[in-house]
Amino acid sequence: MASAGREIKFEEILRALLEREKATVTQKRLAKALGVSGTTVSHYVTGRIKPSFQALVAIAAFFNVTLDYLVFGERIRPASVVGADNLRADVMRALAESNAYNGRQRDLVVRVNRRLHEQVERVARELLESPENVSPPGFFTDAEALAIEACANRTRVLVRTTPADISVGPDGEVARGTFFDTLVGNILAGHTYQYLFHGFRSTFEPYVRSYRDLLAQADVPPEIVSDCVEFRVIDAELPAGLVLHELDLSLFERREPVLWERFRDDGIVNGVFAYVSIRHEEALGGIVLYDEYFDSAVRMFYRDWAMSQVL
Repeated sequence: MASAGREIKFEEILRALLEREKATVTQKRLAKALGVSGTTVSHYVTGRIKPSFQALVAIAAFFNVTLDYLVFGERIRPASVVGADNLRADVMRALAESNAYNGRQRDLVVRVNRRLHEQVERVARELLESPENVSPPGFFTDAEALAIEACANRTRVLVRTTPADISVGPDGEVARGTFFDTLVGNILAGHTYQYLFHGFRSTFEPYVRSYRDLLAQADVPPEIVSDCVEFRVIDAELPAGLVLHELDLSLFERREPVLWERFRDDGIVNGVFAYVSIRHEEALGGIVLYDEYFDSAVRMFYRDWAMSQVL
């Protein structure tokens, strides 16, 4: 592949940059910096997903390299060659500046760090002791919901308004939502999604078209979309959005040990994790469904799915 006579080496350069350190650690940090899943970064490396221009800029900033180097593997050539005398002078000046950083300054840095650490601990204790900062039982954040979904082999979603995978602006323009990159990564890995919209068919048909358009823009082959994603609609009311994940338990335990310990005995039933989706601007996330509420959610999905129509 070439651009203006230059060979594009993005995947090769990104792989090399990741391997500077322990690749898995760097990949997780990069994914967090970009606000995408680790799976998406993996697909950047293999070329299955092409990053946007904004993502390219962010990746270049993360590794402190130029876009020319990231995309084409070309380093900027200096306008002139630095002479040996100038280089020797620069080295000597750097050594002098380093020696000027004396023991008193290092001691000051140590004391500042100690005071900052004490302040952080004090504020953390105050936050933990304040009732207003304690989440209700079973509540988890959007970030935790994304981490859980990334470990799902199958996801079933009961939708009543705009899904979290897409966002609709005031002018009606549709864009990628918070969960879209996780959706793409899971689909490309062969995992399946079943969306069941509750309401009028005419309301949700544009959403489904937008899903397909955005997935095509993300270079997801149409045959994979056809195999892995189903959209159906039923003319019925839904009090709240519901999500059911069939989890890869070994992957979940390995990748998200904190969430595993939290939900393995109190939230996951026969490998399924179910929750009510909260899409309020002041509380994005979900509430875990337990006991009879879990059973009701599962029964509701299968009942409504059987009576629904293909979108």
